[in-house]
Amino acid sequence: MASPVYRPGHIVPRSGIYRIEHDEHRLMHHAALTQDSLFPRCRTCKAGVKYHLVRHVKGHVLPFRESGILEDYVDNNAA
Repeated sequence: MASPVYRPGHIVPRSGIYRIEHDEHRLMHHAALTQDSLFPRCRTCKAGVKYHLVRHVKGHVLPFRESGILEDYVDNNAA
């Protein structure tokens, strides 16, 4: 059974380690993301990034912080 694919702006369903796949400009990597936060977007391919849950993490996960690769998702259509 294939794991769900998440995109920037979707709500993170479970705290855990997520595999991040970009649109051809860089290799896959991993990040820890916290439940109920928003999946970040890529600084280069923006919404062209996909997330797959690799491993659920019980307990505390450090919150996402912007990096040279990923940035917070901002909904420019929100009022």
